[in-house]
Amino acid sequence: MVRLEPLLIQLLRRSRTLGPLRHSIDDCRTVMTSVLERLSRDDFRGLRLFLPWADVNPEKDFGDWIRIVTVNIARDHVSARLGGAARSGASPDEAPLNKRMLNTLASLLPGADDYRLAFRPSMTNVQMARELLEYAARSLESTQLRALRRWMDGASHDELARELGLASPRDADKLVRAALARLRRHFGSRDDD
Repeated sequence: MVRLEPLLIQLLRRSRTLGPLRHSIDDCRTVMTSVLERLSRDDFRGLRLFLPWADVNPEKDFGDWIRIVTVNIARDHVSARLGGAARSGASPDEAPLNKRMLNTLASLLPGADDYRLAFRPSMTNVQMARELLEYAARSLESTQLRALRRWMDGASHDELARELGLASPRDADKLVRAALARLRRHFGSRDDD
């Protein structure tokens, strides 16, 4: 098992399954620990499942099998992180944070290779989204904020134009883009001291 740990971490750091979570060593270690626990549970029952799998897949080896197991557990981890975040922490009058909103707001921040963020404490996408929404609620005018929230909930530009009484869907698009640009300017260009 000790020899497997660095290989699992390396696999997880490159895994597209984890998405942006692959840049968090804590998430990678959590998944690695889950893999090792699952393999060793019940007197290594999970590890013993490799032999029947190898019999059915003679062209495959242990590396293929452990990748499949690891990817499945990584999917469970991502699902738990995103699903659990939407279920927990939201007050009854607060809309749950959906995947589109998380991806949109998280993408507003500089990429993981931006070294200005080297000393920023680790934050989850949910935390980043909440911080961005709090800023948006304080700084955007009400129509812009409403358009942004409805768009994140999946409303089309046609729906936004009708709901907000705008002349065209193009105006709704401009309103949402302006809100996103303002958030990007505030969060994307800030230097950590």
